[in-house]
Amino acid sequence: MEHGNVQLTELQHVKRDAPGDFEEAPNETPRKLQFSCNSTCSFLKQEYNKSDASKRSKTTVKLCGLIIFYTIVMVIEIVGGLRANSLAILTDAAHLLSDIAGFCISLFTVWVSGWEATPLQSFGFNRLEVIGALLSVQLIWLISGTLIYEAVNRLITRVTKVDGKLMFAIAAFGFLVNILLVLWLGHDHSHHHHHHPHHACKGNDHDHEAEESCREGDESMKLVSTPHGKTEMLNINIQGAYLHLITDLIQSVGVMIAGCIIWLKPKWLVIDLVCTLIFSIIALGTTLPMLRDIFYILMERAPSAVDPVSLENGLKLIRGVRDVHDLHVWDITVGKHVLACHVVTGSEVDPNEILQEIREYCEQSFRICHVTIQIERE
Repeated sequence: MEHGNVQLTELQHVKRDAPGDFEEAPNETPRKLQFSCNSTCSFLKQEYNKSDASKRSKTTVKLCGLIIFYTIVMVIEIVGGLRANSLAILTDAAHLLSDIAGFCISLFTVWVSGWEATPLQSFGFNRLEVIGALLSVQLIWLISGTLIYEAVNRLITRVTKVDGKLMFAIAAFGFLVNILLVLWLGHDHSHHHHHHPHHACKGNDHDHEAEESCREGDESMKLVSTPHGKTEMLNINIQGAYLHLITDLIQSVGVMIAGCIIWLKPKWLVIDLVCTLIFSIIALGTTLPMLRDIFYILMERAPSAVDPVSLENGLKLIRGVRDVHDLHVWDITVGKHVLACHVVTGSEVDPNEILQEIREYCEQSFRICHVTIQIERE
C-alpha cells in the first residue's frame, strides 16, 4: 500500500448469515446484507501524510500572522477612534474584531482537522467549527447592534466634533496594512487555484493499490482507502481570509473618504454616522449566509450542493440496483458530506462490486466521502 497517497481509511464490514454464496432458497425470507463502518470508521483511521502536515503548518503560520496584524490594527483603531470621536473608525475596529474571531475559528478548524475521532465522538470533532461560527455571529450582532444604537443616539443628540484629520490618518494606516496583507496572501491564494484543480474526494491512480481484502470465519472485510480532502479544507481557510482582507480594504477606503470630507468640511459630521450605519448593516448582512449554513447543519438538512432526488435516481441507474430507500445525506460540518441508505439488489450481482460503484459515484458526482450502505437482497 502506498501511504503517501492515502489520506483516510475506511473499514467496510460485510455481514452475512453463513459462509458460502449469497443464494437463498426460493421460499426463504429475504435476508439483509449489511455494509457498515466499524466503530469510528473513516473518521478514526487517518494515514499520516507529510504533504498535509506541511500545508497545515503553512496555513497555521499565515492565520497566526493575520491574527497578530489585525489585533495591532484593531487596538490602534480603537484608541484612535475614541480620540477622534469617530464611530466609523470604531465600526471598522469592530469589523476587525469579528474578522479576528473568524480567523481564530479557521485556526481552530485547522488544528481540529488533525484530531482523530474516538469511540464516543465517532464523527470526530468537526462540529466544533459550527459552534465556534455561531459564537462568532453572536459577537458580530452584539457589536453591530451597539454601534447602530450609538449612531442613532448621536444623530439625535447632535455630536459637535469629529477629528477628520486623525480619522483619515488611522483609516489610511489600516488601508496600507490591508494592502500588505493582501500581497502577502495573494501569492499563496493564486497557488491554490493552480495546483488543486481536482475534486477533493476523487480517487487517484493508486486507488487500486490501496485496497486489501481479508477473511476471518464467516465474515468478509474490505479495507478501502479514500482521499479525505484536508488540503481543500486548508485552501478554503486561506481563501476565506483573503476575501476578508478584500472586504476590509474596501471598508478602509470608505472610512478614508469620510475622514477626508470631514477634515475639509468639519460640519459634515453626519457622514461619520452614515458610514457607521452602512458598515454595521453590511456586517450584519454578511452573517446571514453563515447563519443559514449553521441552521442547515444543526438540523441535519441535505447539503445545498447535493440534490437528494438526483442522487437517488443516479443510484438506481447503477447496474444491479433494483431500489433505494431510507436515503439520508447530511453535513458533519461545512463541505463534509455523509450518506447512509438501504440498497436493494438482485441475487445475481456481487455486493462488493455494487458497493464500490456506489462509493465511486457518490464521491465523483456529489463529493460525498463517507458512505454507509445496507445491501438488501431480493
